[in-house]
Amino acid sequence: MLPVLLLILILLVPVSSEATYRVYLKNGSTISGVSSYEKKDGQIDIFFGGGSMGIPENEIIKIEETETPEMNFRSKESPGTQEMTPPPAPMPQQNTDKSAKINVLKSDLDSVNADLSNVETEEARLVKAINDRKSMRLSYNTQQLRLLESDLAPLRQQLSDLQVKKGVLMQKKATIEAELRALQ
Repeated sequence: MLPVLLLILILLVPVSSEATYRVYLKNGSTISGVSSYEKKDGQIDIFFGGGSMGIPENEIIKIEETETPEMNFRSKESPGTQEMTPPPAPMPQQNTDKSAKINVLKSDLDSVNADLSNVETEEARLVKAINDRKSMRLSYNTQQLRLLESDLAPLRQQLSDLQVKKGVLMQKKATIEAELRALQ
């Protein structure tokens, strides 16, 4: 239970603006704010400014390197030949683009909230199924315990996969909410 709580706390940490990698998952989610990653034993551990998270390698489509903010502000010219240029005039279409982006982000947020609700419902169902199976009898002998554990293993794996998906959805939700706050 403690690792799950730690994972949730890590995912609630705001995404750093100095991300160097973006992770694309098969479920359509993207994880930005990844400072580094490490591949080991069929799993990829991704590292954020505030912690890390492991994702099964088969759930990841690709990991893409992004530009850091420092790279955006550097000039291609040498420092001695740099001239001061006035900022470009704001385009009248910018407000329309901003409201369109806000609408897209709100619809994405609604979609993520719906997915999160479905995952939480399925998670509750799996936890109930596991607990029901464990409480069928009050005393088990060693052989019955082994059989019970082998029967529960697939349910626990499904629960683990769901919790990873839930963590990714919570990260995506936090990212969308941060983008919405920045636009408003």
